[in-house]
Amino acid sequence: MDLRDHHVGGRPLQRRSPARHLVSPEVVSTKRQKTVRIVLGAISLAIAAFWVWALFFPPKQSVAKLTDVAWTERATLVCETANIRRNELADTRRIEDVGPGALSERADLIDRATDIIDDMLDQLQSTAPTTGDDRRLVETWIGYYRTLMNDRRDYTDVLRAGDNPPFPESVIDGSPISEYINDFTVANRMKACSAPADLAV
Repeated sequence: MDLRDHHVGGRPLQRRSPARHLVSPEVVSTKRQKTVRIVLGAISLAIAAFWVWALFFPPKQSVAKLTDVAWTERATLVCETANIRRNELADTRRIEDVGPGALSERADLIDRATDIIDDMLDQLQSTAPTTGDDRRLVETWIGYYRTLMNDRRDYTDVLRAGDNPPFPESVIDGSPISEYINDFTVANRMKACSAPADLAV
């Protein structure tokens, strides 16, 4: 019996051609090529984005890099000496254990440590580079450092007045000024010259 003569529900019964369910090699190849193009395009965009960042948005430390390595080495020695002097001032007593004059004593200690840092900055400035970007970078860095020292002296005035608030450090573009000081020291391997983490030393 010929299947072409059969009817189902009043309609002729038709065979489905297997060819309708097959994908030609050309279609598969086209899909693969499209996928490869998408992947390569994504990689190209990532590489381009990296170079835009590297050229126009470099880390802050790289912007502060000096060419005069000899000066950074001399500066490190000056800072290490100052750090030793400041560490000798360390007072481990809790402020409530000192007595009625605790805030004034703390203010005196901070000022003595600040005097040492001011002397350190004077030495660094006297031997600083005198030309080019190095001069500008060092002058800016020392200027930031002196601003921080002024903040410390303003704070000791508050302590002597009987108040004990948190230390109000100056801010540049939303960041504490000590971060800019430390960006410079990191870039130039001058860790000893970092901003003091403790007011008392």
